[in-house]
Amino acid sequence: MTILLQIIIGFAILGILVVIHELGHFLMAKAWHIRVLAFSIGFGKPLLKKTIGETEYRFSSIPFGGYVQMAGEHPEEDTVIGPGDFNSKPTWQRALVAIAGPFANFFFALVFLLVMFLIGVDKPVFLKRPIVGAVADSSVAKNAGFFPGDSIIAINNHCIGSWEDVQSILGSQSKGYKVIYFRATRKDSIDLVMPRIFGRGLPRQPAGGLLPAYPAVVGAITEGSPAQKAGIHVNDGIVSINGQRIYSWPQLSVIIMHYDSLSGPFRFVVRRADSLVTAAVVPEFKRDAKRYLIGIAPQTPPTERVRYPIEQAVPRTFQKSWEYTTMIFDVIGKLISKQVPAQQLAGPVGIVQMSGLVAMGGLSPVLDFMALIGINLAVLNVMPLVITDGGLLLFLLIETIRRKPLSVKRQMMINRIAIAFFIFLFLFVTYNDINRIPELLKLVK
Repeated sequence: MTILLQIIIGFAILGILVVIHELGHFLMAKAWHIRVLAFSIGFGKPLLKKTIGETEYRFSSIPFGGYVQMAGEHPEEDTVIGPGDFNSKPTWQRALVAIAGPFANFFFALVFLLVMFLIGVDKPVFLKRPIVGAVADSSVAKNAGFFPGDSIIAINNHCIGSWEDVQSILGSQSKGYKVIYFRATRKDSIDLVMPRIFGRGLPRQPAGGLLPAYPAVVGAITEGSPAQKAGIHVNDGIVSINGQRIYSWPQLSVIIMHYDSLSGPFRFVVRRADSLVTAAVVPEFKRDAKRYLIGIAPQTPPTERVRYPIEQAVPRTFQKSWEYTTMIFDVIGKLISKQVPAQQLAGPVGIVQMSGLVAMGGLSPVLDFMALIGINLAVLNVMPLVITDGGLLLFLLIETIRRKPLSVKRQMMINRIAIAFFIFLFLFVTYNDINRIPELLKLVK
């Protein structure tokens, strides 16, 4: 039921963004008195429809997305251009109609981000500090020499103030990073060379194997487990194991997983209220899990809602929108340079999958994700990709230069080639998305 709900929410989010895009075209067409034959919310057979003026408003059977149908919009439809037809208007008016869809997506993305900053974002407290909580085995970070407890100061000359900064920079998929960190009493640096991404799956080490300091606090204990027998209590914070300081729950899990039965019990030091308590714990090997366990589960870490006043929310909105806009060109550049393989491209199915997952995090993550996808739609739609709004703008530019439009026959030929390309691209990214479904399902469990 949870997965079904996520799919429905994902389609709804994508549908809202498409409707916003088409609404931009619709309002601008109306502003220039272009005859709009139909404005539909959804696709397929109309379930409800009502004609107001010259426009039929529809609510269709597939309620995800929508479309605008303008008179004379496609050159193959009419041989004679009538008054009020799209192609009867000056090129600059048609250009404004074309750009209105991407503009609407970008404008509403700004609105989503502004609302997100105003209502606040729930952030785990432990992410405020850029402390390495654990280093994944066989990762590039492990091989480079990182250890739990390292404090990240800067990456590629960017000052680091939180773990979110670490994730953002290391998630940019650059070839390498110069990481300045503080360990114990000294400051040093490490060159982190990231592995190339292959295949269609999710990145195995999205931050090079560095994990945040997720609190090692006991949230639940299995009845009759080694932890219960040793006297471990709920709300105990694990301070150290056999003298090794514990910085995070992942670090704790790795130590338990690598338990050697010949070495005797683990010596746990836990913080209970205002005192330290020692416990001897002997892990048990569980055949179903294929690893040693002691029967504890982590506590949900505390969060705090970070709200911003309007004078701070506005500049943060523009900063975040600029970050999302430039991110697209960065990804395109890395696709061209083959730093990122084409198999990592995602399409509508992938967007629906991720939308559903994000929706489980609450309103603020949904607004953030809708802003990201909205800006993606806006930027990609103004690119001269023929059947996009940017393609129409390109045709209008050619018409302005030539002082006459391309022939209907030539436009139809170019459009058919472009449609064939986009069908191939859609099938390709959908194949990528389907291959990622098993891995995304694991994130839900």
